[in-house]
Amino acid sequence: MVVCKGGENMSAQVLEKILSIVTDIQKELQDVREEQRAIREEQMAIREEQMAIREEQKTFREEINSLREEMNAFRKEQQFIREEQQALKNGQKELYDLMNALLHRQEETDAKLEALTMDVHHMRGEMTAMKQEIHALNEKIDSHYEQFNERLNNLQLDVDFTVHKTTMTERELFKMRNRLFS
Repeated sequence: MVVCKGGENMSAQVLEKILSIVTDIQKELQDVREEQRAIREEQMAIREEQMAIREEQKTFREEINSLREEMNAFRKEQQFIREEQQALKNGQKELYDLMNALLHRQEETDAKLEALTMDVHHMRGEMTAMKQEIHALNEKIDSHYEQFNERLNNLQLDVDFTVHKTTMTERELFKMRNRLFS
């Protein structure tokens, strides 16, 4: 190092400049440190916000999972209701078919009942005619019975008369025989 009087002044100036630069660097370092501290604080705040957001996301996820479970439960219930509704529709169709069959059978039964009613009316008419014929026959029989009874009585009288006459004739014959052979 060269030392001169004027050089002393220069070295002091250089030193002052160096010192000034070092001071400026220290100030800049201090500013950088403060900025870093501010950035760290900001990062900490961001991390805290991120943690809060993560907590909210976790809560949202839990709520979404809960909603999904509820939706699945609703879907299952909806499926059950659809199956039940289908079963009801099938039962309703069976009842409809059964009612149609019953109505058809009722129509057949009504037709058969109508035919039976007509047959009964026809039979009543025939029975009335038969009763009238029987009554007429009874009257004829009664009439013939009376005639037959009268003839029978007459025959009885004739038989009685003939028996009486025969008896009388036999007596006469007996008497004649007895006279002839005695």
